[in-house]
Amino acid sequence: MVQIYSSIVTISIALLASLNLVHAAKTCVVQKSNSDDALSITQAFKDCQAGGTVVFPKGQSFYPKSLINVINLKNVNVQFFGNLVLPNYNTKFNGGGAFLEIRGDNINFDGAGIGTVVGSGQQWWDANNNQGPIVFRITAKNSIFRNFRIFNAPNGHMAMTGCNNVVVEKVTMHSVSKTKNYARNTDAWGCAWSDNLIFRDSVITNGDDCAAINGGVSNITVSNVKCTGGHGFSVIGALATDGRYQTFKNINIINSVCTNCLNGLTVKASPGRPGIVDGVRFQNVQLNNVDNPITLTTHYFCDASHTSACYKNDGTAIKFKNINISGITGSTSWKDLPIININCAKNTPCENVNIKNVKIQGNKTTKKNVCINILGADKIPACRA
Repeated sequence: MVQIYSSIVTISIALLASLNLVHAAKTCVVQKSNSDDALSITQAFKDCQAGGTVVFPKGQSFYPKSLINVINLKNVNVQFFGNLVLPNYNTKFNGGGAFLEIRGDNINFDGAGIGTVVGSGQQWWDANNNQGPIVFRITAKNSIFRNFRIFNAPNGHMAMTGCNNVVVEKVTMHSVSKTKNYARNTDAWGCAWSDNLIFRDSVITNGDDCAAINGGVSNITVSNVKCTGGHGFSVIGALATDGRYQTFKNINIINSVCTNCLNGLTVKASPGRPGIVDGVRFQNVQLNNVDNPITLTTHYFCDASHTSACYKNDGTAIKFKNINISGITGSTSWKDLPIININCAKNTPCENVNIKNVKIQGNKTTKKNVCINILGADKIPACRA
């Protein structure tokens, strides 16, 4: 716990020190456009990209008709006090990157608790189309993004790629279908190929992962995040098919809650993928009415129709090591699934898995814990339960 707290403090102090350099040399107020508000938004960022302040005025709504791509920001404040209303469903956006993409260094993005992005997610879900852009993609360093809301994301809410020393905090993300069509692929916060990130003090209601930590990352902390109805907190090890070696180091999911979720705490990978997951801490997390509370598997996507393809690659499965699980409380759902389900590769077994103080209430049909291919499993009380 001391190590985690120390890393959070170190990143936060360094970030606040760097943000003190942000000074408002120029103010650029976003204007309404006669054709496409994406143009005026992009222009405001361009005009203030070096040491300025971009203002989305309180009470004003902007309606972009195209994707917004903002680059080369340096020492910029963003006062996101208005509303960004995303375009209606249109297949022309299929495969698009993000409705709002921001790249830069030393960015202070603040919504003051009122800045809101409103998506057309229901239209995408009803069309059974999960190929739309994500809402917000960030490639930044020494930056902070806070105090805003995202509703009805057509796809993922926020993705961090190529980031270093960035904090995301006090964000509300809410994407829930009002029809029988599920809010698919609405991951809340995700990261890849990034270092020194903090995601904290946020509230999520969605239809996919609350936090999706992908490959090429180190020193990632998710803290005080409350998730409802999604797929929980996931470390997603090497699901890609491009064969790149992916690393995950020092991943911390702490002091958080997941209620009515499909999954709770997960480290997952498909077999035959190269890489290593080294250092994951799940600590002080409450899981309420969760189907699959704790899962570690290198056999993700291995259903009955893919068994032979999955298990023949066990020799090259990603390595899981130094996994610490402690202080996990709550309850399972009515489903007859184990509380702890660990299924590692035969030729690359999980190593140094520590489980203690897991107090999750099962039900009459809850199955026995599963512990397959773990070095020292006989010394783990949860594996003998």
